[in-house]
Amino acid sequence: MKIIIQIPCFNEEHQLKKVISEIRKSVDPNKYNYKIVIINDGSTDNTIKVAEENNVDKIISFKRNMGLGYAFDQGRIYAKNEQADILIHTDADNQYKSEFIPKLIDNLNHSNSDIVVGVRDFDRIGHFSKSKIFLQKLGSRVVRIISGQKISDASSGFRAYSKNAINNLQINSYYTYTLETLIQAKEKNLLINEVSIETNPPTRNSRLFKSVTEFVVKQMLIICKAFLLYKPLHFFSTLAALPFIVGNLAIFRFIYFYTTGNGDGYIQSLILGVALLLLGVLLFFMGLLGYLIKDIKKTFQNKIN
Repeated sequence: MKIIIQIPCFNEEHQLKKVISEIRKSVDPNKYNYKIVIINDGSTDNTIKVAEENNVDKIISFKRNMGLGYAFDQGRIYAKNEQADILIHTDADNQYKSEFIPKLIDNLNHSNSDIVVGVRDFDRIGHFSKSKIFLQKLGSRVVRIISGQKISDASSGFRAYSKNAINNLQINSYYTYTLETLIQAKEKNLLINEVSIETNPPTRNSRLFKSVTEFVVKQMLIICKAFLLYKPLHFFSTLAALPFIVGNLAIFRFIYFYTTGNGDGYIQSLILGVALLLLGVLLFFMGLLGYLIKDIKKTFQNKIN
């Protein structure tokens, strides 16, 4: 069984050696056939030098910083080309304890799952503020509703992917991959499982977002984009509901006053109602068109795979 452990890095010269050391200490090479792959996301420090000095198996480098989502997907493509059976993703800041990697692997091997997520206990992470804990739980709940699967920690980057997941996932966001892969899972018939993990104290501030507001905005944009790409009919039907309802109310308002002999003064309600109804119908048909395109794309991808 071939295992790829990928570590995306952007200026991680200070933590990378420790992460690599912890992986080698925790994952027995006599039991697991694995390679450590460093994905250098345009680092400007000595990240590559540290990786080379620690004899990692593969370094994939980008000329400039492309983002975590892009880095993850390039690692996934490499794992696919290498015909890896399992892809492990962990972070270079040593947030996740490497001792739980075997737990991810064993859970994936002994279950019917395609994605195993390492779930953090937010209430026990001291540096998480109450607002961040609330937002993490809220985001996980939203993704759980969309995907229809049990998800307790949607933003966790500590995961294991099966060969089926490696071959079928495709990332469209450069910012991150965590939410999108889980939302894709239902559309691609991938099963998700979870294991409890522990984390290390933070070594630096997050580079994905500078404030809670930025975090919320970016996460909501990713969710909306995923909805648009993978559930277009639901997305546009939801958008169509408001103008359709308001349009009907405006038309009924006109009809009411028209039947009581005062219709001439409310013709604007009729015009507004018809316009909103047409907008609602247009949005619905956009969703229907998106659904058909998605279905054709899915059929085409299945033929390729």
